[in-house]
Amino acid sequence: MLKLRFSQFLLPFLLCVWVASYLGYVGWKPGFAYNAQRYFEILLLGSLLCAGVMLPVRFRLSRFWAVSCFVLLLVMALVIWQADNHWLAIREGMQYLALFTAMLVVAKARQHAGAASFDRAAYIGLVLFCFGCSLIVLEGLLLSLSIHMVDHRVVFGAFVNVRIFAELQFLTLFVLPAAWLQMNSAGWRRFIGLTAMLWWGLLLFTGTRSALVALPFALLVLGLAAGRNTLGWLKVLAIQFAGGVLMFLFLRGGVAWYLNTSLWGEGSMSFARGSSSGRLDIWAEAWGHFLQYPWLGNGPGGFACFTSELVAAPHNLFFQLLSEWGIFMTLLCLVLALLMFVALVRHLRSERHINPLEFSLFATLVATVAASMVEGMITGPLQQMLLVLVLGWALHVFTQGKFALLAGKALCRYQGAYVIVLAAFLAITIWGVKADLILQQKLLVSPDGVVNLSYGPRFWADGHDHCPDWHERYQNQ
Repeated sequence: MLKLRFSQFLLPFLLCVWVASYLGYVGWKPGFAYNAQRYFEILLLGSLLCAGVMLPVRFRLSRFWAVSCFVLLLVMALVIWQADNHWLAIREGMQYLALFTAMLVVAKARQHAGAASFDRAAYIGLVLFCFGCSLIVLEGLLLSLSIHMVDHRVVFGAFVNVRIFAELQFLTLFVLPAAWLQMNSAGWRRFIGLTAMLWWGLLLFTGTRSALVALPFALLVLGLAAGRNTLGWLKVLAIQFAGGVLMFLFLRGGVAWYLNTSLWGEGSMSFARGSSSGRLDIWAEAWGHFLQYPWLGNGPGGFACFTSELVAAPHNLFFQLLSEWGIFMTLLCLVLALLMFVALVRHLRSERHINPLEFSLFATLVATVAASMVEGMITGPLQQMLLVLVLGWALHVFTQGKFALLAGKALCRYQGAYVIVLAAFLAITIWGVKADLILQQKLLVSPDGVVNLSYGPRFWADGHDHCPDWHERYQNQ
């Protein structure tokens, strides 16, 4: 009875300690406005990891995948150990470990809560998120029109960059057909249809060229993998896309009428832009850096320090792995990713029943990987939290048989070990966040109180907070 009562109060106790420690030591708000998303992401991730203690579910790996994960962690540790900037490398490694653990927590939550209940809650949450983001962008558009122009820095200002907004769409657009098909309420179906129209219409309005690659490629791969079983899902997706085209034409027409311009003269960026937006240059830099450090790279986060551009990542996952982690880590990740892809395809082809959610999650995974070849899909706070949900959701959907319930002494041992490791991890996190914020204050605020936002720290936005060369360069300007 005593153990049962302790277990019931363990989660509230951990959450109270974590939130009080974080807000008390780090502060109740970030020092700079652009830190807000990352600041609260760390708070939410810590809370999610605390929730994992209470889930009496174990994820059982096969011997091959257990050995593969051990080798992966071993190579990660080796790369971090030999990195030039140890704290920057440790910080990046801790971030990836936290995100992966959070995905496991999401997967275990679906097992514990039941697939039907979890899916309904996830559908509702994602639809509301998409609808809310759509309203934010429409508000930005109205604000921009109030000054008689369409400035995308104003329209998408809440997301820092139009690319960030498009990346959120890549992670959610393909989930909307499954939400429409699996929600029984007529009211919810109409609301999902309206949200999908807005979401697709605004994607077209952004003119994001990576959408021309990532989304059609994902649909092609899904069609080849699942065949005719996807026809019902594709039909709903086509209707939602057609509604999005109408919404896009309505927006363009409204902008043209208000500004007294031609329909195609102003109002969105063009998909036919000819420039590479600097990507070819930073890819060349990443390749050159890989040739200098081919085996173990120069450590996670190292690209931000050696590039001459005001970027923190090469906007290509493959080049980022090569330049920061080296050839061993890149090949290992590539092999494991291919094995997982083959397993997913086999799962889709072996299923006798049609599951729209599996189609949605599979297409989203493929679109994410495709977009990560030209975008920084895993660097922003909002993208990372959506990835935690989508990947954790997919992990349980496609490997549901690998999860088992824990009880009795096995559960107590699991909770005890989890709490010890979690406490150490969160303590290092709080200390590191505080140290980084102090460094930001030192770098970005002059003695007379003037704030220099010419660049922002990588961990929080897109910059070079632990790069000595960048510090000297900006101090000499």
